[in-house]
Amino acid sequence: MEVENRRTSFEEAALLGLGNWPAETALLAAVSGGADSTAMLVALSEPAREQGLRLHCLHVEHGIRSAEESRGDAEAVRALCASLNIPCRVISIPPGKIARTAKNRRVGIEGAARLYRHAAWNREADRIGAGAILVAHTRDDLLETVLMRFLQGSGPAGLAAMPVFRGRIVRPLLRVSRAQTLRYLLDRGIAFRIDSTNDNPAYLRNRIRRQLIPLLDEHFPYWRSGLEAAAQTQALTAAFLTEEAARRIPWEQRGAEWSVSRERFFAEGEIVREEALFQVLDAIPRLPSDDPDAPPSGRVGARRGSPDHPPRRTAIRRFSRAECRVLDLGTARIEDRGGLITVLPGKTRRGEAGFSLLIKAPGRYKLKETGVELTLGSIETGEGFYGGLPLIVREVFPEDCVYTAARRLSKTTVFERARRSGYTGLVSAEDFRGVAAIIGLNGNNAAVVARREEPGSPFAHGLSFFTLKFPVGKTGGLDVQ
Repeated sequence: MEVENRRTSFEEAALLGLGNWPAETALLAAVSGGADSTAMLVALSEPAREQGLRLHCLHVEHGIRSAEESRGDAEAVRALCASLNIPCRVISIPPGKIARTAKNRRVGIEGAARLYRHAAWNREADRIGAGAILVAHTRDDLLETVLMRFLQGSGPAGLAAMPVFRGRIVRPLLRVSRAQTLRYLLDRGIAFRIDSTNDNPAYLRNRIRRQLIPLLDEHFPYWRSGLEAAAQTQALTAAFLTEEAARRIPWEQRGAEWSVSRERFFAEGEIVREEALFQVLDAIPRLPSDDPDAPPSGRVGARRGSPDHPPRRTAIRRFSRAECRVLDLGTARIEDRGGLITVLPGKTRRGEAGFSLLIKAPGRYKLKETGVELTLGSIETGEGFYGGLPLIVREVFPEDCVYTAARRLSKTTVFERARRSGYTGLVSAEDFRGVAAIIGLNGNNAAVVARREEPGSPFAHGLSFFTLKFPVGKTGGLDVQ
């Protein structure tokens, strides 16, 4: 009892957030060397020892910042653990590895770093038999995350309050503020490291922290309690939707594919349909990446927005409203075919395996060494196809097909058409509704081999008419006008 009386309010809060664990349980603390994780480790070191818990530390050196700064963080964590008599392990990721993964996965550097960091946490926790991984998120992190996801258009699950316990992740500091953390370190005279990237305005979290939150503090002093209450409500809403979607839309799994009757799917309300799709995306595994440097892929997931992965709710909503028959999310593909709604993992393709061009607006574009020109025209300007922006002009994939008014044209059928017409190359033009057209190339010729037929007024669906012609004086290129 005498020992407990010596604990500060911060240490009591951290111990309460830790929860109850049997004696001899190993706990892995993820420590970056920054203020929050340093305070967590110090605050829990003595209470954990008193309760017979085996506290371990893991520091992940990402290889993103300068070698001097990165090594300084690692040495500071080692020194802190030595002073607290806590076993410490440092895992270093070779410089450039995370950047390559970010490029191949089409995520931001921070998102790729998170993949490696979580993979390292789980491997180390398995190695030492840890009952939990301790992460030093504070109340400020919770509020920043909710603000980020709100601005990105997340649904109830994304806006739900960050829990103290989720799986093997435990957040002991989630009920304390960053200011309390800094005050605790100052009172104890404990040094901590400052990450230079925390001031980089390129990251959304930093802009929210440095610009938006000070404005909220000045003009809306009670915003924190209001946002926390809203997040708690969204957590209840998300739990209800999860249960209802699982009950009303029962998916059937066959191998890597999940499917449900189209009639059953569209009989439910729109928000239930959206949630059902998110549940499957959160459940199916990614196909193995062809990136040898990538960490384990885990699950596809598309539920929550992040600064690295733009939210996909808008795209999934289009599919839920039957505004498109095929939705390619990259990591997964959703199809409305043959009386079934089918979800299957996407395949990771290397950029060098083929080519692709993203067209967001009219202008001059380059496709490798050729010129591609896009001009939004009218129906009278020539042969073409209807499509929406953004438009992707890319290689033809094996699963590509085009829906006409009469039937579905498979890639085999399109290839046969192209062969008879003398075209030696094919590219696909894809928008948010699926493949809009497959275009044949041969020498100085380019033409639409197969086009999607649009019922009613295509312009009501937000589509434009694109006409085709081959660039004058070019070979191997394509003009989309």
